[in-house]
Amino acid sequence: MNQWTDIHSHILPSVDDGSENLKQTRNMLKIAHEEGIIHIIATPHYGVGYINPDIQELQKKLELVREEAKKIDPNFKIDLGNELYYSEDIIEHLKESKALTMAGTRYVLVEFPVFESFRNIRTGLHRLLMNGYLPILAHTERYEALYKNFDRIEELIKLGVYIQMNITSILGGFINKRSRYCKKLMDYGYIHFVATDSHSDHNREPRMIKGVNYLRKKYGIELVNQLLVKNTSQLLSNKYLCDEEEEQVYAKQ
Repeated sequence: MNQWTDIHSHILPSVDDGSENLKQTRNMLKIAHEEGIIHIIATPHYGVGYINPDIQELQKKLELVREEAKKIDPNFKIDLGNELYYSEDIIEHLKESKALTMAGTRYVLVEFPVFESFRNIRTGLHRLLMNGYLPILAHTERYEALYKNFDRIEELIKLGVYIQMNITSILGGFINKRSRYCKKLMDYGYIHFVATDSHSDHNREPRMIKGVNYLRKKYGIELVNQLLVKNTSQLLSNKYLCDEEEEQVYAKQ
């Protein structure tokens, strides 16, 4: 049985533009489990200046979803985070625990406007790093400033940013330009996480198998395990995505 972790999911009911109610969440959980997902980090949207559900409400919803997950499989785990819409004030909201890191770790899932400039994306991610957070750039394939600008993506990675791609984005034929771009990102080893970014049980469902089968066929099972098991395990353990020797070096800094 596959045991993958999905780090980007809008599965909590009635908190954002994801699941509309608990019934839909149940269906999403069933789909996810059938697709081989055994651990989900729920990442409801959070934006400074927006109407955001408070932490107490999210915790209550989290417990409801955890109960439903256990009915499907006692080992099915659900954790909590946010998909952060970047603004200059987001760091203060993180420090005040208004906005959430990923499952209580230093990792944060961050998104920007699709047409944001590269300068602003880089500056925002660098500010998060300087404040002790480990930023994961959500659905990297969407940003026009990065599209086919592989040197810019490499620059972000060297800065210390981790790159997440939606698993379905790699699917599509040769004529699909965005899909070809996503395959290039994978060819160059620029992707650290793949996730579903699921929003419902009928449109943008938590599907994983089809994309994973493509990755396994083209790149091998080792890459699949790296993206969906090893890297996600490092995240949940609040460790860098590196080997033990590098981890010891970071710890001394």
